[in-house]
Amino acid sequence: MLRRTLALLPAIAAAAAVVTAALSPVDTADSGTATSADHADHAEYGEFTATDGDVTVVGEAILAPSALQLGTAPKLAAATTDVACTDSTYALASWKLPSTLRWYYNPTGAPATVASTALTAIRNATATTLTARYRCGSTTNLGLSNSYLGTSTRVAQVSTTATCSGNDGVSVVSWGTLPTSVLAYTCVYYSTASKTVLATDVLIDNKYHQWFTSLPSGCSNQYDLESVMVHERGHSAGLAHVDQATRSMEAMSPITPACSTARRTLALGDVKGLQAKYLG
Repeated sequence: MLRRTLALLPAIAAAAAVVTAALSPVDTADSGTATSADHADHAEYGEFTATDGDVTVVGEAILAPSALQLGTAPKLAAATTDVACTDSTYALASWKLPSTLRWYYNPTGAPATVASTALTAIRNATATTLTARYRCGSTTNLGLSNSYLGTSTRVAQVSTTATCSGNDGVSVVSWGTLPTSVLAYTCVYYSTASKTVLATDVLIDNKYHQWFTSLPSGCSNQYDLESVMVHERGHSAGLAHVDQATRSMEAMSPITPACSTARRTLALGDVKGLQAKYLG
């Protein structure tokens, strides 16, 4: 786990004063049905966790594959849907959403290729995760809902170096610059005592990666916005990364291939994780 220094609000209130503190790392992974070996390595996939006592913040990335990863992990692109329907392994984080996720979208900086359709893709992804929409079956009533509150000029409080940069208590999805390997980054702020999510921001890279919402003919090095947002909403809901090498078809695998829409719906492990979190 990476040790960071962040600017955090000690309470979730827009008027609260920003404080800067040296924050201690916190273990956020719960095993669920997975063993510790099934959890993706936190540092390798860009996770950090810190707390100031009142609020804990966790940052999670989803990555584009490097040439090396594509060469040594053919399952990334070639894994079959059958595996996604039979492997029930999952990994859980410590937090969980309240009954309703309330969020805004800031369209500023959305690439032209998806500017008119991005919000629909993000809304679809949010609904998919909160209803555990299964690619090999139906949905699950998790007791969760989401309320889209409209567009906003607020931005996700995620830095260009992929760290959580503060907390205004408002959940926002927006566009901006992230490191070259990072497709999107989620920051989850939750009560240290109750483990309930207080706010969750998502920043989507608009500098280094190309996006689509409908798979283009001759697709090359373009990424499906809806699939990536299903992954990010999984983090908001309390799912952790699973092992990339053996579970690449789960929505919660930390690396996603270009030109694939397979992860627009959840694999069995993703669904079982949500059921364990909210119905267990």
